[in-house]
Amino acid sequence: MPTRKNRIISLRLSEEEYESLKSVYASRGVRSLSEFARDAMHRVVGGYPSSDGANIEHRVELLHGKVAMLEGEVSRLSRAVGLEAEARKTQ
Repeated sequence: MPTRKNRIISLRLSEEEYESLKSVYASRGVRSLSEFARDAMHRVVGGYPSSDGANIEHRVELLHGKVAMLEGEVSRLSRAVGLEAEARKTQ
């Protein structure tokens, strides 16, 4: 039986940080931001096994996360540039 989760933590994010996190957890097939944060916390607190296979897997996961975050940032910047271009057209 899964352990009951009865503790809550809270943190504030900028809109950009939140959107980046949403794009990362959605691209990884995680059901919720809470599940994604819990998984990330387990990785940091629990560490990774020292075998080479696990180390490579860990590096690939880190790269995947960074690429997903970059995709989110590129998307955000693209929207910002589009809005700026539209604003200039109307002036």
